[in-house]
Amino acid sequence: MGKNIGYNRDVIQGIYAFSQKRKNWIFRDSAPRPDSIEWLQRWRPDGIIGHLYNDEFAQTLANLNIPIVSTTDSLVHLNYPLADVHHEKVGEMAAKYLKDLGLEHFAYVGDAQIQYSRQRFSSFKRTLGREVELCDVPYLPRIQDSRILYSATNKMRKWLKKLPKPIGIFCSNDVPARDLADVCLELDIKVPDEVVILGVDNDLVECRLSRPPLSSIEIPAAKIGYEAASMLEDLMTGIPLQSTTFTPPPIRIIERESTNISAVDDQEVKYALNYIKEHFAEIQSIDQVVEQTSLGRRSLEKRFRTLLNKSMLEVLHNQRLANAKKLLINSQEDLSSIAELCGYSSSARLAQNFKKHYLCSPSEYARQYKV
Repeated sequence: MGKNIGYNRDVIQGIYAFSQKRKNWIFRDSAPRPDSIEWLQRWRPDGIIGHLYNDEFAQTLANLNIPIVSTTDSLVHLNYPLADVHHEKVGEMAAKYLKDLGLEHFAYVGDAQIQYSRQRFSSFKRTLGREVELCDVPYLPRIQDSRILYSATNKMRKWLKKLPKPIGIFCSNDVPARDLADVCLELDIKVPDEVVILGVDNDLVECRLSRPPLSSIEIPAAKIGYEAASMLEDLMTGIPLQSTTFTPPPIRIIERESTNISAVDDQEVKYALNYIKEHFAEIQSIDQVVEQTSLGRRSLEKRFRTLLNKSMLEVLHNQRLANAKKLLINSQEDLSSIAELCGYSSSARLAQNFKKHYLCSPSEYARQYKV
């Protein structure tokens, strides 16, 4: 499992967390390259957790006759137990998010040879309910050959010039999303005013090095690694797996400049949205939001409905709940404190809204995503 992409690094964290509870485990990592096979044959591991995206390499591993768990649904005919994010829910989350920004045109960048990329694209289109422009580029999961990278980015350039603007572009991962942002910079295409870019994995290296920094869908990679290790332990000890797949949904969207709310053309709506984003915990009444604009409440509400298909109150609750999700996973605060930090009058009020929106309680959500 190579450590050159953020997803694998986070998966390894989960595997490591599991291995610390097993005193007899020795955990080693290696890139999925052909020269790793000779090393594996000499070391004779009891089991393998692999990011398997190459058919030939996957088949060679099968010849070792040891338990294997895959952490990527890249290959169509791979029969190993799988721990990976639910890719259709990733595409669904991306579609709903970009559509809620008020955009009318959408596109996708991904590798049509990779199964999970096809799944994300299919779900993205289905959720939008329309055809979506596709740029098929060969990321497996990262382009290593400079000639192939040049060809891929050149294809992006020609493709981008023909797209209607403004447009929301969903990328299969953060790696092609960063390359897309670079191409936009070269072509003087403004991100996010003309092109809104959303990636997947929340790879901090890719997202922060991009100009502008990338918004990305965060997935429970550490949890995936932990469950993959648990599955492998059962296989190595002869315990039948209760399920051969573990596919949790994505966690949330981490917003950065590449999807800045300025994608909405209406200046008054921008003022209102920015105020909600910055002051969601302090807002006591929607009238406070209206006061940030030159419009009356009825007129502003009508524009929200027209551009975002949501009321101002729905936008406010969405912002509060997104922050609650973040705190539930990343903080040690109790539910009452989280409710207060998010602008809710009580933990019961937060729990009621949370369950209505996400179909699970805050405590259930925290148990699912915390490692």
